[in-house]
Amino acid sequence: MEYPIILCEDNPEQLANLTSIINDFNMFHPNQYKLAFKSSDPHAIEEYIKENSVEKGVYFLDIDLGSDINGIDLAQWVRNHDISGKIIFVTTHTEMAPLTLQRQVEPLGFITKDMGYEQMRIEIVDTLNLAYERIEKKALENDKMYSFSIGNQVLNFEEKKIIYITSSDKAHRVILVTQDGQYEFFDNIANLEKETGLLKVSRSLLVNPKNIERVDYKMRVVYFKNGDEEVFSLSKTKALKQALLNENEE
Repeated sequence: MEYPIILCEDNPEQLANLTSIINDFNMFHPNQYKLAFKSSDPHAIEEYIKENSVEKGVYFLDIDLGSDINGIDLAQWVRNHDISGKIIFVTTHTEMAPLTLQRQVEPLGFITKDMGYEQMRIEIVDTLNLAYERIEKKALENDKMYSFSIGNQVLNFEEKKIIYITSSDKAHRVILVTQDGQYEFFDNIANLEKETGLLKVSRSLLVNPKNIERVDYKMRVVYFKNGDEEVFSLSKTKALKQALLNENEE
């Protein structure tokens, strides 16, 4: 799969340099990326992303764009619309790096414009390799499959479709809740924790962090993307926070 690269840079010379470096990279690394769109206008970038429903993009953004919004504003918008996207700032304003953490845009890197063309080329190539590795790793994780013996048959489920597994009111049985429905079968939480690697948040509940909408840590309630909600144990608060942090970082 070719992942889209999007450039936003208001300096024509810098935009030409970025374009040249990326085109050369794509020539020697076929089927990894495509240079999908470039512009000096951050609003044109937003429009392109919305119109094309861009996912898993790699974004090279200048910070000072000479517009009513800057590159950090644009990065925050991108993060909200392409959660798996990788953001790289190409800028002279490295002093603004702490602000990107404050705004939670999670940049993959900073490339300084004053380092010279050859050093910039090396930095961009390294960053593109890293971005591809991380996007591919995440895609493989999302394609992970689990098998469960339900009744007299074995059913396979994609990990990304599993929402949670909870103990049933019936002895020695559990309920598997997925995006497509729920299934009850003989098994136990301790065994399924070992087999699936799902996160155990209470003695009777395994959750998939990918399908958690939000968490109320005060009331100790997990809200899932399908509208369900379940209570978790106080002792599992730290593990739950870390799992969600890891999910967001990926």
